[in-house]
Amino acid sequence: MVAFFRIDSTGNYLSRFYHGGDMKAIGIGAALFSLMLIFSGCKEQPSPPNVIPAVVVAPAVMGSISPHSTEVGQVVAYDHVKLMARVSGFLVKKNFQEGQTVKEGTLLYMIEQAQYIADVKAAQATLMMMQASQKNADINYVRQKELYQKDAVSQKVYDDATAKKMESDASVLGAQAKLDQANLNLSYTEIKAPFDGRVGLAVYSVGNLVGPESGMLADIARIDPARVQFNLSEVDLLDFMRDKDNVKKDFLVVKLFFQDGKPYDQHGEITFWNNKVNSSTGTLLMQATFPNPKSLLMPGMYVKVRIEIKEATMAVMVPRNAVIEDQTGKSVLVVNKSNIVERRKVVPAADQEQDMDIGLKSGLEAGEMVIVDGIQKVRPGIKVKAEVMVVPSPLNAAGSSSSAVDSAAPSPSQELLTKSSNNAPLPKLVLPKPEPKTEHKSTRR
Repeated sequence: MVAFFRIDSTGNYLSRFYHGGDMKAIGIGAALFSLMLIFSGCKEQPSPPNVIPAVVVAPAVMGSISPHSTEVGQVVAYDHVKLMARVSGFLVKKNFQEGQTVKEGTLLYMIEQAQYIADVKAAQATLMMMQASQKNADINYVRQKELYQKDAVSQKVYDDATAKKMESDASVLGAQAKLDQANLNLSYTEIKAPFDGRVGLAVYSVGNLVGPESGMLADIARIDPARVQFNLSEVDLLDFMRDKDNVKKDFLVVKLFFQDGKPYDQHGEITFWNNKVNSSTGTLLMQATFPNPKSLLMPGMYVKVRIEIKEATMAVMVPRNAVIEDQTGKSVLVVNKSNIVERRKVVPAADQEQDMDIGLKSGLEAGEMVIVDGIQKVRPGIKVKAEVMVVPSPLNAAGSSSSAVDSAAPSPSQELLTKSSNNAPLPKLVLPKPEPKTEHKSTRR
């Protein structure tokens, strides 16, 4: 007895037992079913259309590059002073707001002056007494000198008059010095801004007793101009100084970038070169001075310092994402006039990076089209559809000449010219239609 299974219209398995008499019919049915499966599997499937891959290209252009180095720097105040009390007394006036920008000579603090005014008056009185004694001594000296020349007085009397005159002169000088010191102490009761700058936090308030032992009352920093301190490596230093006969020559340009990547709108000037290289780090301490009219550079701020040579050199420039780097070196994929992909070995120029482009020393000529998007889906020798990336003009980028029609157009970064590298118009890209799904139906007996 043989069991035979099949599926009904509802998908349930049905079974039937056949005896020996039915075996021949079963064999014929099985053979016919196999032939049906074989012929249905041999049905020819439609082949997918041959799609030419589309890539985005950009022209290689001539541009200028400058040898440069980027270092991490820190902003330091051009001048920084700690305001100290040079005489003792009670604070009677604080003439500033913390964080305020003040002018040179502005009165910031005042210490009680009554005692120091009295000291000045006392010194003036002493000086007047000494001057009176000096005048009397001068008159006596002149009289004794005349008498001595006539042999009317002895040598001793003349010598005593001379000594008395010298003592009175010395007394006047001492009294004058005490008066000067009293006036100086009185001036110390007024603490003024030594330069234009910004005042920090006040340590003492009005009413506190302060003096030389009190330490800093407040501090003031000059932030315009501002100095930026950084360390330059020996290698970069040699690159800059090689073939330069005068280290003080103004051949370097210094630019700043903030932590958010935005550039500072003022260029700086190197104002300090250290006289030796740090043997521990192999770097040279340098400082650059920047105009800071808007107070954007604050002391203690970390910035990126870009040092470059003014004299720029010309090189073939390509976008950074067009350069491929592997074990064999650097290369680019070029689309020729026949829209065929070619691989070119390139040699970057020294200090080749310039913003988002890379300068090339050899391997490519200006005007050739390099692939910047779609590199992964192509290979050398195949034909592609090249779409040239549109570079927006500065006028349109600024939006000053944009019309209502332009405002509805896609952004410049999304707009592509459908022209190949030989300026021939390209047909529209036709994507293959998806193949219809084949439904497998079960065969019912």
